[in-house]
Amino acid sequence: MPIQTPICDFGQKAIPFELKSTDNKILSLNDIKGENGTLIMFICNHCPYVKAITKELVEDCSELKKNWYQLSCYLLK
Repeated sequence: MPIQTPICDFGQKAIPFELKSTDNKILSLNDIKGENGTLIMFICNHCPYVKAITKELVEDCSELKKNWYQLSCYLLK
């Protein structure tokens, strides 16, 4: 199985949503959207694919935050 994942459509507009946070607050897109864009990831921290790209994922997220992008990550168990 390949470790590379397909590139997403970065220009796609998000549809309105609500998700429960880790502290049981309900967050909407308006609550978390960034000035220049928003990246939402649903990942599993024990998945071998996620483990294989953790370092790169942290680096990429750090770069995006410098450019006023909002990042949200939801860990699935």
